[in-house]
Amino acid sequence: MNHHATYFMKTIFLTTCLALGCTSSGTLGCGSSNEGGTTVDSELLGIYQIDRYQSSQGGCDQLMDLDGSPRLVLYAAPSSGAPGGAIIAGQFCDSVDDCRTRVKDSPTSANYAFFGGSDAAGWQGWGFASKGNLGDQCLYEVQSHSLTSSSDPEITIDTRQVETVFPPTVPEGSNEATCSDRAAIDSITDESPCKALFLLEATFETRL
Repeated sequence: MNHHATYFMKTIFLTTCLALGCTSSGTLGCGSSNEGGTTVDSELLGIYQIDRYQSSQGGCDQLMDLDGSPRLVLYAAPSSGAPGGAIIAGQFCDSVDDCRTRVKDSPTSANYAFFGGSDAAGWQGWGFASKGNLGDQCLYEVQSHSLTSSSDPEITIDTRQVETVFPPTVPEGSNEATCSDRAAIDSITDESPCKALFLLEATFETRL
């Protein structure tokens, strides 16, 4: 996997933290995907063969191929902050057996986390490539992840990374201004500068 794919894998982890919640050590705060009979109202769960995996460089115009794992597995994982108490999690994997092992043994090591939407309307997730300040303003690069299925058995995961500048907030009972992830997401507009695109297309192979 080249350095572009490695960068994507690292930043996508932040999406999972936002959806599932992370401990101070950086591990995800949720249990097995089968814990408590976790389910998501989706027909998209299963193991997929990756047909195309691309990213742009220095903007959002041209896409180039990325090397990576040949498969992606989508499965239900518990999340107290998601509607119904579960999200669609996704992991890259090498074989059908490897995909099943990862879901069973390491369900919280997700590369994707989609915590809102439906099969018909699409599923949405968020992540953060960078966080910082610009003078007295907050400066973020936010990733918006969209999972859609235009025709069974194919899926598309589209990631758009944009830059946004917004004012900090002062939480009630505090005198310290902070830059919140939610405020970063809410500040995004159609005019937010696009910094990168990622595109994954895959074809359904088998159920878990």
